[in-house]
Amino acid sequence: MRPEQRTRLRFALLVAPLSMLAPFSLDTYLPSFPAMADALVVDMAAMQATLSAYLVAFAVATLVAGPLSDAFGRRPVVLWALLAYVVTSALLVVAVDYWQVLTLRMGQGLAAAAGVVVGRALIRDRFDPTDARRVFALVTMMFAIGPAVAPIIGGWLQAAFGWRSVFAFLLLYGLLLLLAARRWLPETLPAAGRVASHPAPVLRGYLASLRNPAFLRPVLVHAGMFGAMFLFIAASPTIIYQHLGGGERDFWWLFLPLVGGLVVGGFVAGRSAGRLRPATAVSIGLALAGLSLGLVGLGVLLAPERVPAVTLPFALYSFALATAMPSATLLALDCYPGRRGMAAAMQAFIQLGFSALLALFLVDRLDDVLWQLVVAALAIWALAVLIWLLPGGSGRAAAPRTLN
Repeated sequence: MRPEQRTRLRFALLVAPLSMLAPFSLDTYLPSFPAMADALVVDMAAMQATLSAYLVAFAVATLVAGPLSDAFGRRPVVLWALLAYVVTSALLVVAVDYWQVLTLRMGQGLAAAAGVVVGRALIRDRFDPTDARRVFALVTMMFAIGPAVAPIIGGWLQAAFGWRSVFAFLLLYGLLLLLAARRWLPETLPAAGRVASHPAPVLRGYLASLRNPAFLRPVLVHAGMFGAMFLFIAASPTIIYQHLGGGERDFWWLFLPLVGGLVVGGFVAGRSAGRLRPATAVSIGLALAGLSLGLVGLGVLLAPERVPAVTLPFALYSFALATAMPSATLLALDCYPGRRGMAAAMQAFIQLGFSALLALFLVDRLDDVLWQLVVAALAIWALAVLIWLLPGGSGRAAAPRTLN
């Protein structure tokens, strides 16, 4: 292995576990929904609200974590956020009523945001565009472990020890991350490159990014592609328990294909980083995503109770997402080379905010009928394609604006 490859790998091994905190927090407790609903005396709609609360808090926190990392450095923001995550996870282990769980899930979301936002900025700080795409691809491959193993671990913990053990697991993971970050996480933003984080200029920066087509289009496409997949992730308790007749240990039916596609897609994205233009990679990802959703629709129509027919096409979808995601992220961050923390924050806010709205308003209304989820996912994908095909959407027009 060449020295530059070792450097990229070491950096990915530092950043990926931070990014994995989000899917672990999101997916590990999904198999516990029925048990938690019984213990807390609420219905499944209320449990979906705990998912939305986490996502809303996560999205809002990204808007704070990004500018703070631009002003005070990447490392201190990550360390303080991980400490807050450990505290909220410990309190969730001993929570006794629904409103405590709902509030503490918001606290988890606020704390977990820094890992995703600052992790993206760390990579772009350290590497040039081509190597950054390669590291993003490596992180995607490692990140794929999170969404796949989180519900599997959660299902086994739920079956063996109950729902509180799931939050004990998240407490342990957060504590290990805090110790590892304190020991090995470097500071990639020198003092000379830091900018003020006063509310007024930060707000002006966010508003300017929303008026910048070169930034907004790859961000919206990324959010749309992730959101179409997230519909099925958020609905996974109903899909596994109700539609496919599985149990607590069967969440791998859906999540194993997802991780397989992410791993292979991340590998392909890394290998093609020096050969494909970022805009071309996004276009290919969008095309493959549409094909995979069509295959999911066929499976739901022709064999709705057959697990492979319904779940295997998601391997192609996650492959498409992993193909497009590094390039979409690079296109967005490079619009603001002087404020990458701000750009990463807005990107994460839009992506997670959109997913939170889906979980809050659509999932509980659609998940009783599988084909309704497929139609909604296809509509979101079609909107992402339309945005990408607008003038300047594929990166051929509209030079990036910068904020320095």
